[in-house]
Amino acid sequence: MKISPLANQMPDYPFIRVARISREVEKRDGIPVINARIGIPDMEAPASVKKAMSEFVLEDRSTFGYPIDVHPERGIPELIDAIIDHYHARYSVTLKPENILVTGWTKEILHNITRLFDSGSIQIPDPVYPAYEAATILSNHKIERVRTSAESGWLPEFDFSRQDTVAFYFCDPNNPLGSIADEDYYISLAEKMRRNDVTGIFDKAYKDYVFDESTKPVSITQVSGLIDYGYEIVSFSKHYNFVGIGLGWVVSSEENIRHWMKFCGQYSQGVEWYKQKVGVFALTSPIVKEEMQEYFEILKERRNIFAKGLNELGLQVELPLATPYLWIKVPDGYDDEDFVLNRLIDKAHVALMPGVYFGKNGKGYCRATIFLPKERIEEALDRISSIRDW
Repeated sequence: MKISPLANQMPDYPFIRVARISREVEKRDGIPVINARIGIPDMEAPASVKKAMSEFVLEDRSTFGYPIDVHPERGIPELIDAIIDHYHARYSVTLKPENILVTGWTKEILHNITRLFDSGSIQIPDPVYPAYEAATILSNHKIERVRTSAESGWLPEFDFSRQDTVAFYFCDPNNPLGSIADEDYYISLAEKMRRNDVTGIFDKAYKDYVFDESTKPVSITQVSGLIDYGYEIVSFSKHYNFVGIGLGWVVSSEENIRHWMKFCGQYSQGVEWYKQKVGVFALTSPIVKEEMQEYFEILKERRNIFAKGLNELGLQVELPLATPYLWIKVPDGYDDEDFVLNRLIDKAHVALMPGVYFGKNGKGYCRATIFLPKERIEEALDRISSIRDW
């Protein structure tokens, strides 16, 4: 078989490698490895959501036909209206239906949207969620890495002065770093985008993943003109634990959404009706809101326990204001990949992700998730303590 040169350029997906190593260690030692490496919620969607979905699935014609043929391709009107109300309540902005497109899993959007853009380079912050790199390679664009650092608050230092830059990725709140950009950052970014005609792909998977009501991530809809140059991609997966359901939406200008809808019509059959109805329920139900508030209190306690314990073990970590991730400084004198693979996984049977797997600027750090019961977090800390020699 003749393989595309683009496919050959793709790096191995790092999460798969760490999972494989963890399984090998489990098999060798007969001890389950505690998985704090991947951002999959350990709890299911709220019970009220599952009950509502079961009822929607059983409705007449709920699974009839391709969704894109049977229902409006933009999304069912009830969900579009719920998203409009959500933006008005959250950001005090008024969207039109033409600004919105309902999607399935947003990872597919993040992978495919770069195909809309002219040839050239796409800027990717470093460190960053690894999927952006593969998406850029497969769309036959060049990768232009953008430095982030502790000194800059882990915010990317975008510079669009290069003539061939056509777009960039920006995850905010950020995976893996937990950083959040303020409004001034967005205003400055919008001016640079307008001046250089560069499109932003804003990954908002964690926009509601905040642990303090005073923390308010910015939407592109809040900054004048930014919606004309950006796509805001939002997922139900993390905030409502919809990982096994797959639902999200894209917000942009009418023209940008029209381009994206045209593209989607070529590869997608739309989003199932019953999923969209569940999305309406999640966005509008007081019961779901209460259930998720309780869940976030659990996550906040986990974050506090995990961060405090790691700091007491000499692994420096700041409390993230958002996202379910801890960005951890490895001990001086240790390589982060060696520390995670050959110390934490091999000796302590605790799996984290080496920071360098998110980019070269992640070297010296590692990432943990808080998607673990409190008891497992405490056990992970005990295991790490048992091998401590730093």
